[in-house]
Amino acid sequence: MIADAPPAPVVLVAAPTTAESAPGASQPANDAGATVARPAAGPEIAQGWRRRLAEKGILLNASYTSESAAVVTGGRDDGAAYTQQIHASLQIDTGKIIGLDGGKFIFSVLHRKGEDLTATRIGNLFEVQELFGGGQDFRPAEISYEQKLDDGRTALKIGLYHTGDDFATISTGCSFQNFALCPRPTSLFYNSGFSGFPIPRWAVRVRRELGHGVFVTLAAFEVNGERAQTGNGWHVAPRFDSFVVPLELGWKIDQKPNGLPGLLRIGALVDTTDKPDVRDDVNGGSYVLTGLLPATRHERWSAWIMGEKMVTRFGPGDRGLVVFGTFTRSDSHTARIKNFATAGFVARGPFDGRPKDSFGFGLIYGRVNPRITERQRDQSSLGQNVIVQTTETSAELFYGWQVNPHLLFRPNLQYIHRVGGSDRYPDAVVAGLTIKAGL
Repeated sequence: MIADAPPAPVVLVAAPTTAESAPGASQPANDAGATVARPAAGPEIAQGWRRRLAEKGILLNASYTSESAAVVTGGRDDGAAYTQQIHASLQIDTGKIIGLDGGKFIFSVLHRKGEDLTATRIGNLFEVQELFGGGQDFRPAEISYEQKLDDGRTALKIGLYHTGDDFATISTGCSFQNFALCPRPTSLFYNSGFSGFPIPRWAVRVRRELGHGVFVTLAAFEVNGERAQTGNGWHVAPRFDSFVVPLELGWKIDQKPNGLPGLLRIGALVDTTDKPDVRDDVNGGSYVLTGLLPATRHERWSAWIMGEKMVTRFGPGDRGLVVFGTFTRSDSHTARIKNFATAGFVARGPFDGRPKDSFGFGLIYGRVNPRITERQRDQSSLGQNVIVQTTETSAELFYGWQVNPHLLFRPNLQYIHRVGGSDRYPDAVVAGLTIKAGL
């Protein structure tokens, strides 16, 4: 239950080559992506005909993911919910296929169905199943082409894909089931036309490596919320009446072998969509009290800083303790979540006998825009039955059991304080289970 009811949530979900990771899905689809993520599958996965196709430049991947969650106590009501996704993708290396070096074409589709426990039982701000949303149906998730130039220092990308593939992403967060942690700040979805998997937008993007691990990325994406609705996934015609224009500076840290890698991102975006003010009328007063129309704002903005860093190693490869944190701030005239922050850690391969297992803990803080709080208080003063929302804090603890390279079970426990940003409902405890199976 988000203040001012945002569009259907858009989420990013792994479509792994292994059960834990997938290029272009839970991890960014570019080389400037999170550098502490679990590496892609090796030859032990891509056997037989798939391996032969991969050697020729054709990568085929498919996966099944499910997320179950149940209210243990608290929230608006008792109950449980299940949601699932089937995802398939095709990636073509144009250098191997037609001799155009540095080119990459991606086409992916998915099918989703299920129920959202947050909406049906709990009433909190941030979905406890990040897999839910983005249209519960069969739809294309990406149709894009990327071309690298200048020995890979410059990369151009065009097509139907997601803002979150290139901006405001740290892959460590997608070890969690809560939408607010996986792997982009939820506030960007609620406050602007920022998009994430599986709701693509037509876009053009340029990224430039500046040296010493520093890169800069600039893009323009259409704003098209209709494509997020169930039944509209194949409505791929562009709408260029408004745009999201993000700019980000990134720094890949300590990339040497057996180092302690990390990633820092600082960025901002402007959304040119016309939106009503959350409180003010055309004269600057409260439109709830004056009865006038809300003022129209012709643009809105958000800014972010985030990072992840391995701080110690447990062994070779990606085994180590990774800490992460994010903070966003958004336009006070239009934002639903004014300030948003997350922090936590993921321990990968902490046990020698279970080198592919992981466990982690994450914290989430969201502040409903204080101007929305003021408007709700004005509504309450008029006798309207509204919830006055301020802050919500939640936490998640998980353990990931990598049964084999193809199958992952990840039980989790979530705690939500001030459900929905108010004291109307008791604090909630939610038990969950993520299952991932990949080819």
